[in-house]
Amino acid sequence: MEKFIKVLIKTRKFLIIGKFSVVVLKLLGLEIPKKVIIGKNVKFNHLSTGLVIHPKTVIEDDVQIFQGVTIGRADAYQDYKFSEMEGIVIKRGAVLCAGSKILCKKGILTVGENTIVGANSVLLNSTGDNEIWAGIPAKLQKSYQKKQ
Repeated sequence: MEKFIKVLIKTRKFLIIGKFSVVVLKLLGLEIPKKVIIGKNVKFNHLSTGLVIHPKTVIEDDVQIFQGVTIGRADAYQDYKFSEMEGIVIKRGAVLCAGSKILCKKGILTVGENTIVGANSVLLNSTGDNEIWAGIPAKLQKSYQKKQ
């Protein structure tokens, strides 16, 4: 199933088959628009339940995304054309644990390299590299050095 989903994600950029791929992804509970930029080796773990990614999202290489993750706007109550959200960047090696919400209200929200966003956390601010964020709203729990 994981290989099938990876094929669907790769083919969503093509004209005709891309539309089909986006529809099949939605039927599987994965909302990944064509405009989302996805790097190499991105792992979508346990995709049995909803995954929603905003079109203005960039996901770099080696990121892990678990089930129930939402990456989107924190100002969804406003009309889309008045939103001050510019985009969301998930840097290399980040881990978005199950049920986490990454919500941007203004500008660009960046999840730093190798940063972990804990399960069911609601991240409303950019993070640094090599950090662990958890809670509602998410707060910095710990900084660490990644072992090479």
